[in-house]
Amino acid sequence: MKHAFVFPGQGAQFAGMGKQHYENNAFAKKLFEQANEQMEFRISDIMFTGTEEDLKQTKITQPAVFLHSIIAFKSIEGTKPDMVAGHSLGEFSALVANKTLRFEDGLKLVHLRAGAMQKACEQNPSTMAAVKGFVPIGSVLFLFKRLVKL
Repeated sequence: MKHAFVFPGQGAQFAGMGKQHYENNAFAKKLFEQANEQMEFRISDIMFTGTEEDLKQTKITQPAVFLHSIIAFKSIEGTKPDMVAGHSLGEFSALVANKTLRFEDGLKLVHLRAGAMQKACEQNPSTMAAVKGFVPIGSVLFLFKRLVKL
């Protein structure tokens, strides 16, 4: 049987993410601590006890989703992907999962990317929207026009 793994992008974050892995898996705890040290702040504390608002900050969200994705992936025993893919930020997780990129390098790149995107968000305030389920295109355009005030 072949296995494909698809990794999420920004928007997959949630309060408490990764806490069970940290508490129950020595390898996960090691990666969390490595990330805390490499990023020079305790991202694990924000992930475990931070608010939804804390986690919505791009500079936090992206490294948190990356870290959680890699830990969840590596927590699956005997994992050897035949194919990987990622949505936006998830591409970095996919590259680490198929061993094209080292975890440390992936975290560094994601941290830099998140900082740059956070700065861009602060300079040009904007928002993100998601459409779930089937919605007629006319409804999507109507909502989009109201959102951006065209």
